[in-house]
Amino acid sequence: MFPAFQESLHTMADKSLGFTHKIPSTGYPLYQGDGKIVGAMSLDNAGIRATGKIDYLAASVESNDYIFYPDSVVAEGSVGQLQEKQFASIIYPQVTFPDFRLNWKPKQDRFDVTNTGDPFSFYNGSASFNGKLTVSKKGVGGQGEFLTLGSITRSDNFSFTAKEFSARHSQFQVQTSNPEKPALAGENVSVSFNLAENSAVISPEVAGEAAIEFPYAQFKTSIPEAKWDLSSQKIVMSKDPNVPIEDSYFYTTRDDLDSLNFNAEKAEYDINSQQLKVSGIPYIIVADAKITPENNEILILENSKIGRLNNTTIVLDTLMGYHRLTEGVIDIISRKEFAGNATYQYVNAVNDTFAIKLTNFHLEDIPVDPRKKRQPYEATKETVAEGSVKVSDSMLLAPRIYYKGDMVMFATRPALQLRGYTRLDLRKIPRYNTWLRYDQSGDEKEFFLDFDNAITEEGRKAEAGLHFATDNSLYITFVSDKKDIDDESFFLPSGSLFFDKETGEFIIEDRLKATGEKLTGKVFCLQ
Repeated sequence: MFPAFQESLHTMADKSLGFTHKIPSTGYPLYQGDGKIVGAMSLDNAGIRATGKIDYLAASVESNDYIFYPDSVVAEGSVGQLQEKQFASIIYPQVTFPDFRLNWKPKQDRFDVTNTGDPFSFYNGSASFNGKLTVSKKGVGGQGEFLTLGSITRSDNFSFTAKEFSARHSQFQVQTSNPEKPALAGENVSVSFNLAENSAVISPEVAGEAAIEFPYAQFKTSIPEAKWDLSSQKIVMSKDPNVPIEDSYFYTTRDDLDSLNFNAEKAEYDINSQQLKVSGIPYIIVADAKITPENNEILILENSKIGRLNNTTIVLDTLMGYHRLTEGVIDIISRKEFAGNATYQYVNAVNDTFAIKLTNFHLEDIPVDPRKKRQPYEATKETVAEGSVKVSDSMLLAPRIYYKGDMVMFATRPALQLRGYTRLDLRKIPRYNTWLRYDQSGDEKEFFLDFDNAITEEGRKAEAGLHFATDNSLYITFVSDKKDIDDESFFLPSGSLFFDKETGEFIIEDRLKATGEKLTGKVFCLQ
């Protein structure tokens, strides 16, 4: 405990046999280690007590009442400090202790100092600490609350050096003028401050855990690293290329957005403007759509307001990916709703592409086959969008078959649903302009028209065949009117109307015969 010294025993004030001893100005080493005491000491019924100053490594404390035990020293005082000094490879930080409580356990190498009044002052007054500091040969650790440069860190595992400090499993906040609403809040995060660079790095302790929150933007993220630049007041976030994208995601805490979420590789939060720019987004799932923003980035304003997305790509649905839309102008409303317009690249039967503008994105119930039992994991709703085609668009459904009317996209069906009219490109018939009503369910991939039930735009039954004119001569009609409504017919086709790409003919034929499943039946062709 102390080196050997000589002192006379005498009766103390409490009637015990003891002594008082003035310690030399050079001090006594304590516990055969690096500590030293200067002052005076005494022995009575209260034990071994001392007054003065104890130095240990870079720490100095003063007290009027040190109590010495075989394995420890306890005291309270109002003057103490850590000097910025280097011992071995450890550089100790500058700290000033006002009122404190000391518990020094030399054998455990723990020099614990806890504030009992005002906080400890760190780094020449630029920071303050409420809690317990532990000075040892390994450095300075701590448990408590640390305030510096507009931030608050709470942790049971601090580590301090001359120009840096860190905290593990901490609560961390970047403060604003509103004490109830920080710019950034971290829960169970590691924090590493570099005071020389005026920056801090914040990371989730558990990979894939959304430990970082932006209360003004109302978003949380699991992104592996966030670096706060105190000079620019920007927080730059990123993930290492080796980190799976699934471990780096953002999600909104705003209730009416219904936990909208997406993965991302990078982000930047501007504390002054309260804007969160997120980049490296592969896509955002809204309802059953994968929405990829231009340049894979979005801007999030205060209260989770996502800026309008221009030039987006949309893939529907998320399971089959039947439809791909481009040039989208989209507003994301919630996890299950978006609005705007986009261009659908309609591919006809000969792989020609036509751009169709679709609008009115909304959800509808998926029809249920009464013969089948819906599985629990099956979707119950699908995205539907609408567009229209004008005559001037000159859109072909198939070779030499034009279309005008409505086009409806159902996310779970491979083709668009058509509700409009078709016109054959009959080049040999002057001024031909007969439009037939045409509906397609959205499940078909090829063009076939039920000619037996075909109706013209004016509501008349479509005509085709060989007919007798009033002079008994034969003439042909092919989706065109007879010369006289009362003319008798010599031959009337039946079946489906389609275009044969190999022969270049329009054909009306029983579909079973066309596929070879039936040998007999009528065929009517026109080039």
